[in-house]
Amino acid sequence: MKLRVTLALLLLSGVFLLTAVRTYKISTEVLHAANSGGAKTVDVAEIRGTVYDCNLNPITNAGVEYTAAAKPTQKAVAALKKVLTYDSFKAVSERMLSGKPLTVGVNDASCECGDVKIVSYPVRYESVFACHLTGYLDSSGKGVSGVEKAFNDLLNSYSYTVSVRFNSDATGRVLLGEEIEVVSEVNKGGIALTVDRDIQQIAENAMDEANVEKGAAVIIDIESGSLKACVSRPAFDPENVALSLEDENYPFINRAFLPFSVGSVFKPVVAAAAIENGIKEFEYDCTGSVMLNGVTFNCHEENGHGLLDMNDALAYSCNTYFIALARKIGADNIIKTASDFGFGKETVFADGISSSAGNLPSADEIDSQAAIANLAFGQGALTATPVQICAAMASIARNGIYIEPWLIGGEVNSDGELTNRIYSESKTRIISEATANALKEYLLAVVEKGSGRRAKSESVICGGKTATAQTGKIKNGSEIYNAWFAGYFPADNPRYAVAILKEDGGEGALSCAPIFRAIAEAITELEK
Repeated sequence: MKLRVTLALLLLSGVFLLTAVRTYKISTEVLHAANSGGAKTVDVAEIRGTVYDCNLNPITNAGVEYTAAAKPTQKAVAALKKVLTYDSFKAVSERMLSGKPLTVGVNDASCECGDVKIVSYPVRYESVFACHLTGYLDSSGKGVSGVEKAFNDLLNSYSYTVSVRFNSDATGRVLLGEEIEVVSEVNKGGIALTVDRDIQQIAENAMDEANVEKGAAVIIDIESGSLKACVSRPAFDPENVALSLEDENYPFINRAFLPFSVGSVFKPVVAAAAIENGIKEFEYDCTGSVMLNGVTFNCHEENGHGLLDMNDALAYSCNTYFIALARKIGADNIIKTASDFGFGKETVFADGISSSAGNLPSADEIDSQAAIANLAFGQGALTATPVQICAAMASIARNGIYIEPWLIGGEVNSDGELTNRIYSESKTRIISEATANALKEYLLAVVEKGSGRRAKSESVICGGKTATAQTGKIKNGSEIYNAWFAGYFPADNPRYAVAILKEDGGEGALSCAPIFRAIAEAITELEK
């Protein structure tokens, strides 16, 4: 009996001892947790790698969005009430009454207080700016078009997360006296384009102010051959592509990279072929029309221009002069020269980003006098992209050197430094400097006294060429014409070549030349 009592006492003492030890351990852990604090982390935004311009100014991630991180206090509720809609505030207040912290999007930083922390972070797209270059993402954040698609893996590799951290006690309750922390990596990685953000904006503004519904504008740096702006209209909103899905004008296509009938902007190429083949002092008496193989070709001047040399023929855009000139040159020589200027050749900027080859007919296809007549002033089967037209004009301004246009400047590392730089190595003399100088003289005359007078500026001297291209398409009983202007500036020291296309734009002299002038003047003012 005594032994059993002793054993029972020993067992009971052991239980008390274990309980005391366990109680001490738990109390120590709770005290440590209360002293050191726990944390609740909430992700605010996932930021994808940035697309930059040539000066490493962001094209994507350029705007700012705000999120309010709030503790569950009356002070925070009162601050948020001032900036949220009724429905948003109702949902927020209900959550905060349950004692839980939260994050909610706001328009600015005005509601920040001790219990509300405003977190700013980049917004992916700024309206429609450069949308055809950047492209857009699907709902999972994968690139669907443009640079977003071509460099999807690289841009994803530079992604980072912006979060907020609420310090809490061991029970998970937010510590009201401690500051809300913003947690974010420093990662500036991405891809750099050759585009200049300011020049791109100038081109977009000029197209929009001219109310171009369908068209394109391309600007090339003459020295390097790089694209400085590339605009297509209509545009789309990368943040809400659904709005544009039913648009019959197809806003998702990049018209700068697509081929169109070109008309008289091709005449400088024909003139180049003539001069290179020893035909410069050619004169022709324009009577207003000419018949070839039973087909009548009219000049826009019904009564004819009279006797013209090459300078005046280009200045006044005389079709019959160039028909006679083309017959003298021969189709073979024109097509070879056009090929040297980049016509009929695709331009690949990156995997998945390219400008169409258009269509340069072969000499075998120019099988009649009528066919060579059409080629003489850029009609018939010939098509080209705004990029090709701009590159051709740049080659003339560059004294006869062709540089294949390029768009990608290199990779940007996580510190924001340009690495793996890309340069165009494709430089080819396609016409002599003397030929180029003669063409520049002719193109200056187009603007000074000819069809391009509406491109003439008081602040910068320009050279260029107009075009009104037949499309063969009928709308409301009338044929649709594509309007063009392509040129360069300043004429005495060319820096930029520009090509403007307006679909269904009527005459290039009326609808595109003023856009060119606006761009030339704005860039000149920018660079003062």
